[in-house]
Amino acid sequence: MNLQAIQETITQYALVLHDRPNLYVWTVQHRFQHHWDLQSMDLADMFDRSLQSDINRRIWSRQGYQPKEIILQFIQIDPHLVHLMFTDLFRQERDLNGRINRFQFHADELIQRYRELRRKPHYAGHDQDLEIITFYLAMRFPAICAPYHHDAFLSSLVRFQARDLPVIPDPERWMKVARTLLTFQMKNQDLMNQYQMIRKDLSRYQGDTLLLPWDMALWILEEQKQIN
Repeated sequence: MNLQAIQETITQYALVLHDRPNLYVWTVQHRFQHHWDLQSMDLADMFDRSLQSDINRRIWSRQGYQPKEIILQFIQIDPHLVHLMFTDLFRQERDLNGRINRFQFHADELIQRYRELRRKPHYAGHDQDLEIITFYLAMRFPAICAPYHHDAFLSSLVRFQARDLPVIPDPERWMKVARTLLTFQMKNQDLMNQYQMIRKDLSRYQGDTLLLPWDMALWILEEQKQIN
């Protein structure tokens, strides 16, 4: 990747950070860290509290896309299996792609059982896609995991003049790139000044998090769409 392109992009991003629509996700991350507990006696209540926002729920609830609601339905059917799904997903010592694939495999099983039970509402699918699964990971492990958005990742790599663009989704590479980008972001004083102003709201996550490079990647994609 081209260092000058990265630094110039970060400088431009610093000018818009305070107006970004995704700032509520820092609050979600804070809530998740506070509420997530797989040992909870009430798995559904814990999951519901962990993914909650009073501002925007678009990441897990919008027209035709209800991954959070579907997990809550799955918990009603088989809480033990859902518990195992998240336990396995959050085992960092295991291969990332393998964990994601197993999570989706069990979601396939559960949506089939949901349909066999003739439950309502009817869902076209289980909506446990790469974006929401990596979102779970990012909420659980803020400093090392970032939500994956394939088009935003590609747009960022193009902007930074990277070689070997991925032809298929590659969340593991993205998370490595995100950690590199955060290192450069932290060296930009203007961005850090804006970031500190934003985090004066103590309802937002205060620790190290890859949400900053994630949001910048989405901003790069938005900029590209405006140009095109």
